[in-house]
Amino acid sequence: MRIVIVASESAPYLKAGGLGDVIHSLSKALIKLGHTVYVIMPKYAKLKREVLRKAKEGVDLFFDHSWIKFDIYEDILDHVRYFFLDYKPYYGREYPYAPPKGDYHDNALRFGFLSLASLQAIRELNLSPDIIHIHDWHTGLLPLYKSLYYHDLGKVPVVFTVHNGMHQGIFDAQFLPALNLPWDIFHPYSGIEFYGKINFMKSGAVFCDVLTTVSPSYAEELKQSCYGLEGVFREKKYFFGILNGIDYDVWNPEKDHLIPFNYRYKNFKKGKLKNKAHLKYIFGIKTENYRPLIGIVARLTAQKGFDLLALAIEEIIKEEFDVIILGSGEDKYQEMLVELKKKYPTLKVRIEYSEELAHKIYAGSDIFLMPSLFEPCGISQMIAMRYGTVPVVRHTGGLKDTVKDVVENPETGTGFTFDNFDTKDMMNALLRARVFYDLEFCNSRKVWSEVVKRCMKQDFSWERSAKDYESAYSTAKMLRFYDS
Repeated sequence: MRIVIVASESAPYLKAGGLGDVIHSLSKALIKLGHTVYVIMPKYAKLKREVLRKAKEGVDLFFDHSWIKFDIYEDILDHVRYFFLDYKPYYGREYPYAPPKGDYHDNALRFGFLSLASLQAIRELNLSPDIIHIHDWHTGLLPLYKSLYYHDLGKVPVVFTVHNGMHQGIFDAQFLPALNLPWDIFHPYSGIEFYGKINFMKSGAVFCDVLTTVSPSYAEELKQSCYGLEGVFREKKYFFGILNGIDYDVWNPEKDHLIPFNYRYKNFKKGKLKNKAHLKYIFGIKTENYRPLIGIVARLTAQKGFDLLALAIEEIIKEEFDVIILGSGEDKYQEMLVELKKKYPTLKVRIEYSEELAHKIYAGSDIFLMPSLFEPCGISQMIAMRYGTVPVVRHTGGLKDTVKDVVENPETGTGFTFDNFDTKDMMNALLRARVFYDLEFCNSRKVWSEVVKRCMKQDFSWERSAKDYESAYSTAKMLRFYDS
């Protein structure tokens, strides 16, 4: 199949969150299965990889009440062919989505343009796709634009993947004319109206052929509660939860050049102990090595459970856990963590995102904590398991699908889970993990090592997930065939 993926970001060019990892890793996995993959995304001012070659210059498009011109650049990476939409009034800015004080006032236009210009690029470049796969609200208008203005692409099905139902792209209705959208699609039933506003995610869900999200459990959760869109998800007949994967070319403790000591599951113990000692040295933790080390690598937001962590941190430290946190995000949580680390010497915090430090934390920690309020999929727990770091997670979304509780599943368990978003439940899970850890490190019973080995043997490769997307694409093609 010839697959066109449209997204607002992709690693390594630009990565603001997990979406960036997904786009490049999924594209690579689809190519390994024999497909041709094109990715279309904006040409932001600060791409991490230089893009110099122009594929098309001066493409005309009517948008925001006038004819404008944009250029299309291209690059090839890991056999994936990337196309970048270059329109500097929208993308030649310091930040891709929003400056620190809030969203850009014209984000409706910036990402409406992404949807419309992507369709124009498909036409101009003669890509002739069998499937168009769009991601998150930033691309949600694409299937609507296709049905309105691109009848030559009428037989091409659209698959829409929701990565986070909390962020929906909701804007004032006054943007409709500037977005080239007629008022007759502004209604609540089978339209894009949402409590008097435009909802980009609703547009994607209503007008796509097949809807997916990033884990089976999150698909069920979206049908129950999604900030007002749950009815739309319930009504979508072809709605699948497909678990994300991780890129084993990047996340592999045997070959990872960012960690000081490589290891595999057959000899993990010595390697992890050396990486732990190195990690503690970097962060200035001078405690005995028998103390369990908790690692956290996350965006600093309410979703990731930092309110819960703040309430429990005193008890966590009293129970003689060492804690390392790496991340950046909302000012509220950044300031909170800076204050907490002043109070507790064995709590170490870095307010930044560092790829190198992240790898070191996954390799050197004993426990990886994810007390998420909600978690569509989560890849951190998968990476942690790959590195033999046992996850302690809240039983929600993709965490529910990837981590089996050791106490409930003694033969197959890969971590420790808790149900309720409260400190008591979280501490119970941490202390259950502590019992298994202490049984080995204090009493020489190899129960912890067995859990670590199980974690490291889990298969979260993108090849598995890509085959599930193949099935979704085939379903979408069949639906479009019988509908035409």
